[in-house]
Amino acid sequence: MDPFRRLRGALTAALVSILLIAASSRAPAATPETVVVTAADTAQHWTSPILLGGSGLDRSMCVEDVSCDTVHIELQPGDYTGKRILVSIDWTILSNDWDLFVFRDYIDGPVVGSSHDFVPQNREAVPITIDAVLTQPRVYAAHVVGAEFVAPEQVRGTVRVEPAMQQRTATRIYDGAFQFSASTTMSAPGSSRDCEPSLRVDTRGNCYVGGIRGVPGGVDLWRFDLDPASAAFDPEMRNPFYLGQPDAFADNDTTGGRDGGGDIDIATSFPASAQVPVVTIVSLAAANISSAVSTDRGNNFALSPAVANVPADDRQWIEADGPNNVYLMYRAPIPGDALLVQKSTDHGANYGTAVLVSPTGTTPGYIDVDHTDGTVYVAHMSGVALLVSRSTDGGATWTSHTADNSTSHGNLFDTVKVGDDGAVYVCWSDGQSVYLAHSSDHAATWSPAVKVSGDESPIAIFPWLEAGSAGRVAVVWYGSNVASNTNATDWRCWAAVTTDARAASPTFYLSEVGGHVIHASNLSLSGLTIPVVDEEPNRNLCDYFQVAIDPLGACVVAFTDDHNDFDGQTYTARQLGGPSLYASANGGTGVLPPFTPTPPPAQDPALPEVPDFLHDATQNGLQVIPADSPFDILSIDYDCAVVNGEPALVARMKVSDLTAPPAGMYWRVNFAANAPGPVADRGDQFYLRAAMDSPGATLTYGTAVRDTSGSLAYTERGAAAGELDAANQEVVMRVPLSALNAYVTHGPPVQAGSVLVGLRGQTGTMQQSTTRDETRGGGSYKVCGSLVAVRDPSTPIEMALGQPSPNPGRGSVTVPITLSHPAWVDVGVFDPSGRRVRTLIAGTLPAGSRRVFWDARTDAGHHAPSGVYYLRLTAGGVMRSRRTVLVH
Repeated sequence: MDPFRRLRGALTAALVSILLIAASSRAPAATPETVVVTAADTAQHWTSPILLGGSGLDRSMCVEDVSCDTVHIELQPGDYTGKRILVSIDWTILSNDWDLFVFRDYIDGPVVGSSHDFVPQNREAVPITIDAVLTQPRVYAAHVVGAEFVAPEQVRGTVRVEPAMQQRTATRIYDGAFQFSASTTMSAPGSSRDCEPSLRVDTRGNCYVGGIRGVPGGVDLWRFDLDPASAAFDPEMRNPFYLGQPDAFADNDTTGGRDGGGDIDIATSFPASAQVPVVTIVSLAAANISSAVSTDRGNNFALSPAVANVPADDRQWIEADGPNNVYLMYRAPIPGDALLVQKSTDHGANYGTAVLVSPTGTTPGYIDVDHTDGTVYVAHMSGVALLVSRSTDGGATWTSHTADNSTSHGNLFDTVKVGDDGAVYVCWSDGQSVYLAHSSDHAATWSPAVKVSGDESPIAIFPWLEAGSAGRVAVVWYGSNVASNTNATDWRCWAAVTTDARAASPTFYLSEVGGHVIHASNLSLSGLTIPVVDEEPNRNLCDYFQVAIDPLGACVVAFTDDHNDFDGQTYTARQLGGPSLYASANGGTGVLPPFTPTPPPAQDPALPEVPDFLHDATQNGLQVIPADSPFDILSIDYDCAVVNGEPALVARMKVSDLTAPPAGMYWRVNFAANAPGPVADRGDQFYLRAAMDSPGATLTYGTAVRDTSGSLAYTERGAAAGELDAANQEVVMRVPLSALNAYVTHGPPVQAGSVLVGLRGQTGTMQQSTTRDETRGGGSYKVCGSLVAVRDPSTPIEMALGQPSPNPGRGSVTVPITLSHPAWVDVGVFDPSGRRVRTLIAGTLPAGSRRVFWDARTDAGHHAPSGVYYLRLTAGGVMRSRRTVLVH
């Protein structure tokens, strides 16, 4: 994320609007307005009028021939086989920031490419491969836009005809043996989103997954056990252990917020002995970077705020080398955007002086280290080229090399990784496809690119990679079902593994990750800036996701998914079969050991479809309400009833307290019918709402639709029925199925047997208050299934929490829990005021008995002070509590 660029853009847009209003006459157009190009040409040129620039972050705000300029490029029929055109602009004033967008046929037609680097620089370029015999003219529209308020000047444009870069060809195999586990969703108390996941698996099989809430909400972190020798080995990643927020302030802070949340990256050390690898987390704050270090698998963190030597920084990446070193790379100061690296020799607690890697306005792609010789590599890109800088002296000096300029670049992010044999790999997207290239001489020279993505994803973006043994590489990306980035697009997560990445024609094994559409709208390819098309950016999936390798050589993927949620949330999946990324795996066969996937835990229809955390409602945006509250959702249970002789849908939202709801607040539940995928945004979306806008509650129902910004837009359709059941702390809402069916457009009527998905809920106020709670997406509901279901009366719902032991506890406490049914379970530790101190369990557990351990620490990893605490179990719509005393 880049909060400074957004703020700067807003200010400059306001300033330039004054200047544009003052312009009383239209400026001259480009000379010429149409550039005619033949296959025999080498170059053709144009010049813009004197432009003011200053359209800020929104290209649609510019005024033609005043702050932007359009030129049409007409390719005449001819033989362009083996050729491309390079559309470029250049200018004189280095502090000016001009951007270039190229469309097919007409302005705002299909996007061909864009180039929008940062100052200081004076060139933008978009390569377009033709490689065909044209029998009729082909037209492109080039749009030159002043991104910021700039000094008036004339921009020079060039269309150059040149040989197309040669690429390697690939064989793509969709092999059922290469498969992934069903995806698992992460959850954290108080979080309405967790996106841009970072992922690491250390040498002992500890898998760390982190996601961002956004500045200043902080980041969340979870751990999985992927050690195949461990009794808790979790090959299908069903059991995330929540580690809290490493960038948390002091435990006694009640104002809310964390020291970061803008971006996250993770590094794990490589100890020579059997000691536990150190894990380091960096989080982007509003004007600096915080670094947190743990030596005990993330249970406790020591936070070092403001570690960047250069403030006003952005997009930090880290990588560890050996037992102690961590390299931090970022760009700063905004808007200068030089690339800088700082080295830490104490795991990331402290960092040395910043060293300049590159002064140009390139975007940082990633950083990696060759663990055999300590060489450090940094990838960074402009709109037209991918560069890799190299340091052989611990980051003190750097040399830069061009890794690729055969396609456009900068589609978040161009990544670099080093294989176990020292080969260096880069991957990127040109906005349409994902490519891979390698270097066998320490980044000095590079192979031709090979296209990894295929027909499965007409658009492939946000690529990431990881490298293992010689030639063994994993690449992941988000792929669309159509060759466009619009609100009609369905996105899936894809992975490819190759064992011969350096071959003249490598073979890639492809598989979908997650098994469903993860997003059903447009995406933003420009971070916080407005995308090329003239619609709001949908940033629910944020800007990237990552892949790692576990000890068996399986690729592990953490990605963002909003198919069932209000906003993007972090999901994980692990490769279960096919080629290993380690040649020595499985007795030297180089394939993963056989594993038979097991079905995900089945939803129990006797339990509420939507669970939520106790005491995770917030006020003032970030501050948790540490008490029972009418805003605090515990669960949502869907049911069916007969009202006035016809079936009606019933939703029961349980909250922790309903005795005195304030005027102006509301409770809302969401659901969708006829949703293929199941993706709520592809079906008929509805809501039920109860609002305290009169002496009693007013109940309504309506329809919902996801807009291009990623938010839901609501339309009220009529009155619903229901009541506030204070005795059971439930808000009950009912609507006849016939009322819903008047607005069904995506399939058959909602009736007995219909399946509803996208089940989730919100609380808030009708004023612009920030007091609220928001659930994650729940399971599914079969309409009126309860009227025909046959239930076993011998299995009543019982969720039990036993007595803590020892009590008083000295240093640790255990408590038994017993579940009669499989259920999503929240076990938390709370202080006497009701504030959550530690989350012990946050996930789905099978029926049965087990003991839960509390190490007497807080979610921030600090020792909890002596005193009285309450262990609370929330599961199946019920809550149980036990008192314990902690004595140090």
